[in-house]
Amino acid sequence: MVASLWFVLIAEEDRNHAAVERNAKTESANLVRAFGEYVVRTFNEVDEALLILRQAWLNDRSDFDQEVQFLQSAYSKSLLVQVAVIGPDGKLAYSNLDPNAKPVDLSDREHFRVHRHSSQDRLHISKPVKGRVSSRYSIQMTRPILGEHGRFEGVLVISLSPDYFKQFIESVDLGARGSIGLVGTDGIFRVRGSAGKLDAKAIGTAVPSDRPFLRPNAPPQGSFETKSTIDGIDRLVTYRRLDGYPMVVSITQPVEDIFAAHEQRWFRYRLVAGVISLLMVLGGALLARALHVQGQFRSRLLFVNNSLRTLNDITIQSSDTLQERLQKALELGCRHLGVEFGIVSHVIGDRYHVESCCAPPSANLKAGDEFELAQTYCAMTLNRSDVVAIHHMSDSEYAGHPCFDAFKLECYIGAPVWVGGELYGTVNFSSTRPYGRTFDRSDIEFVRLLGRWVGIAIAEERSLTKLRALATTDELTGVMRRGHFTEIAEKEFSRTRRYGCQLSMLLIDLDYFKRINDSFGHYSGDETLKRVAIVFQQVLRSCDILGRLGGEEFAVLLPNTPESEAQEVAERLRREVEKSTIQTLNGQIHLTVSIGVAELAAEDDFTTIYNRCDAALYEAKRRGRNCVVASSVFP
Repeated sequence: MVASLWFVLIAEEDRNHAAVERNAKTESANLVRAFGEYVVRTFNEVDEALLILRQAWLNDRSDFDQEVQFLQSAYSKSLLVQVAVIGPDGKLAYSNLDPNAKPVDLSDREHFRVHRHSSQDRLHISKPVKGRVSSRYSIQMTRPILGEHGRFEGVLVISLSPDYFKQFIESVDLGARGSIGLVGTDGIFRVRGSAGKLDAKAIGTAVPSDRPFLRPNAPPQGSFETKSTIDGIDRLVTYRRLDGYPMVVSITQPVEDIFAAHEQRWFRYRLVAGVISLLMVLGGALLARALHVQGQFRSRLLFVNNSLRTLNDITIQSSDTLQERLQKALELGCRHLGVEFGIVSHVIGDRYHVESCCAPPSANLKAGDEFELAQTYCAMTLNRSDVVAIHHMSDSEYAGHPCFDAFKLECYIGAPVWVGGELYGTVNFSSTRPYGRTFDRSDIEFVRLLGRWVGIAIAEERSLTKLRALATTDELTGVMRRGHFTEIAEKEFSRTRRYGCQLSMLLIDLDYFKRINDSFGHYSGDETLKRVAIVFQQVLRSCDILGRLGGEEFAVLLPNTPESEAQEVAERLRREVEKSTIQTLNGQIHLTVSIGVAELAAEDDFTTIYNRCDAALYEAKRRGRNCVVASSVFP
């Protein structure tokens, strides 16, 4: 829009400039024509007077003075300044200014020499000369006096005063610096007027020879621009050659004056256009800024939206562990904020534990690292209980913070993490480089939202862990429940067959457990079950799997164990239980167990191996209890 405005303005200014120049040339041409006609008319009148007076001189010289006076009364006084006759010898023969004037020798005058050496009867217009009788500058207009048979008898002279043209010069308005002139084809000023006055000093001066109108082949009229030799000003010159006379009339006007009004007017237009352009540019800049901010906001919003969508995807990926989800959330935060460090911390007392982290491989930081809380930026976050965002640490009030001195982290943004209404720690992001801008509201809200998400994720994981424990762990003894034990058993069976290993199962029953409940009470019975489970765990390997199938019945899976070795393990369990004494409020309890052993066969599932173990256990009870029986050693 600004370019279009200035294009139209410049085009219109050029068009107006051309119109002003065209009008100036037209007006000057009209004035030149009028002045030229005035000069031609004057020359014609003088020539007419010359012809009349020449005839009077030839007819009767005694009446010549009266004839001169008559013509002076008929024409303007300023037209015929002096009428003179130069005799054939070059001496003054007559002057109307002084009839008794001495015969001054004028044979050196140009007009005398021109006529004396020419047989032609023609008008001659001289350069401005100072009269020896009149003592005034004038233009000598002369004709030869020819007697019988064309004999040269002298020269008739009429001195035309330049003042004669003053009336015309004063009648035209050419401005303070415009000029009008009459120049001979010899390049000499006959008349020049400026500022409405006759310029006497310029009369008789020469114009430069390179002026176009002095060239023989120059057009009869025209215009051109040149620097004046009189005042050094660039002028527009309009000229016109006079028909029948070796003269050129010209008008000159300063180019600056011609275009002064145009320049003033268009200066105002340019000033207004400049103000409009500035307003348009400012408006455009503001609009561009608004669009840029809007674009940034839209991009930022889309980025935040994508980040939140990714965070939502992380949330619903139930197959991932809590640690995996926290790691993905930290990677998302680092990518979103454009920083290299992201940490979920767990604060216990004055200790800062790195729960999960995202850091460059070169950084010496990993999950499980521990620091003093006071040495970290997170202390500020916990003290404020809200988001803390610092985009240029070394240029802030925290430049001397121990964390900055230790790790040179230039930017930091962190939010507190609450779990179950209690302060758990923080989620925070940082970089060794200053942030490119001040953290804005979207950054702060994103980190705050991420802190809430982390708190919810940890709380949900705790709840899931409790629910999982309730579903898989016997609440009384802390060992596996029957359902979970069965699932694990099937997986172990598949693994054993896949790798060609051996696996055995123990089925354990507490002897006379009902008597314990009846004699000592159910509380003592529960304590007995707990104590037996502890004894079993102390004897078994970490890879062995213990479960309570119900009541006083326990089962054990022994991976990579044949039946013979399983019998030995069962025997150790039996002995340890037999040696144990369980102290209750109602007295001491001595307990024994019966154990059935079976090795996994190729076609076994949990039910079949359980049944074989149960049969062996039944045989152990039939034999008097407190013993171990393998399914392969009884019929």
